[in-house]
Amino acid sequence: MPHYPISIDLNNRRCVVIGGGEVAERKVETLCEFGACVTVVAPDTTPHLAKMAADGAIELVSGTYEPSVLKEAFLVVAATNDRKVNKAVSEDAQKLGILVNVVDDPDLCTFFVPAIIRRGDLVVSISTSGNSPLLARRLRKQIELELGPEYGQLVELMGMLRDEVKKLYDDPIQRNRAYERVLDSDVLNLLRQGRRDDAIARARECILQSLV
Repeated sequence: MPHYPISIDLNNRRCVVIGGGEVAERKVETLCEFGACVTVVAPDTTPHLAKMAADGAIELVSGTYEPSVLKEAFLVVAATNDRKVNKAVSEDAQKLGILVNVVDDPDLCTFFVPAIIRRGDLVVSISTSGNSPLLARRLRKQIELELGPEYGQLVELMGMLRDEVKKLYDDPIQRNRAYERVLDSDVLNLLRQGRRDDAIARARECILQSLV
């Protein structure tokens, strides 16, 4: 059964990563990128994780895993090379109703981390429900070639114009048509050329078209 995809707000939420190796490091970096407050639990860590802890970017609990570290956690990632530890983390987290991901062990997971493409607020995720992370990464590389930084700028622009569109149009259908006119126009190409001011002006022209 495929997993239901959702986007979760991790900003200022406590996320715990069990393990201090390179895999754990990648998980920590991604969690931090999305605003999580990360606690790493491990007897030893990579130099980069140690530096992040020294800089105050993450909390580091030096030592072996104890269930008490899961207190008030929103989600937990187990990334050790010891399946017994990973299994214990999974069981403890599930008893507490905490989302848990165990790296490379789908049977112990209640959620999977997708391959991610990020362009500003545009986030594209690709999941194989744990069946083939390698395939997800390959698909990510293919899609990355199609999505340049201008798409992130387009998302920002569309968000910026939302209040203007709502004030102009009470009817949701008319609002959607206004958005469609923007997306069907040359706004994206203008952003691709670095002409942000022209793109904003063109978008506003498109929004006002039905009022002329």
